[in-house]
Amino acid sequence: MSEPSNQMQLPGCSMSGEELMREARAWADSHEDEFRWFCAEALRDSRRGYASADYLLQTMRRRYRVKVKNAYAPALARIAIEKDSRITFRLARSKVDGYCNAVLR
Repeated sequence: MSEPSNQMQLPGCSMSGEELMREARAWADSHEDEFRWFCAEALRDSRRGYASADYLLQTMRRRYRVKVKNAYAPALARIAIEKDSRITFRLARSKVDGYCNAVLR
């Protein structure tokens, strides 16, 4: 059994969050059409209130027959907000919060 590192970690800022955000960015870059649809639908939903990242992820899977991890939902939501600040999601705190440039409301 390894010894604990004794290094402090801020809530929402773990190495796993950084890795998850990196993976989600790579997924979005390699699936441009799908992610463009995700952002467009998120903006449309935002005009009526808030978008749901989980709902959009499930709908995108069915529409495009694409594989995407459930864990990417919070990261993809934040990436979408970075691209278009008019997009609003109902977001809970996430371990990816420290690794995005989005202004979270």
